[in-house]
Amino acid sequence: MKAIGRLLLLAACLGGAQACATPPTATAPQVIISFTQPVDGAAPITLARLASASGAEFTFVSSLSPRSHAYRLRCPASDPACAHALAALKMQAFIEYLSPDTRKDPR
Repeated sequence: MKAIGRLLLLAACLGGAQACATPPTATAPQVIISFTQPVDGAAPITLARLASASGAEFTFVSSLSPRSHAYRLRCPASDPACAHALAALKMQAFIEYLSPDTRKDPR
């Protein structure tokens, strides 16, 4: 069973060879993204749009409002590609703002 999980992880890593394509970790940055229009933050089309605009993969965490959602990047915070991805995303016309999610409870 563990071998199947490892093969699936390897296939996912090889298939998504874009910036920040590693699995999320405890040190992966979490951000709040506010869109200019209401969006379904967990929708595959929203996640694909974020990935296309930034070159990074995002995991949906939760919705804060119809326009604001929390996401975790799929890379370690120390990866320079993550910082570049966030900077690129901030420049997009469909993003109102992007800020670090400073959680009090690190679960």
